[in-house]
Amino acid sequence: MSDGLFAAFDIGLVFALAFGLALWQLVAVRRSIRRDRTPRRTAQLRGLAVGLRPPVALA
Repeated sequence: MSDGLFAAFDIGLVFALAFGLALWQLVAVRRSIRRDRTPRRTAQLRGLAVGLRPPVALA
């Protein structure tokens, strides 16, 4: 393998690793945000969240 081809391959591996780690972190953060919002959203739908009034029945 020539030196130039090896260098391009080596740099490509480094960028692929960095891209993979960034993608993994993005997925982890999005899951964490979703996990944190789910109990609050369920409470909002039930009218149990702080600062929300219970639903009013319309006649």
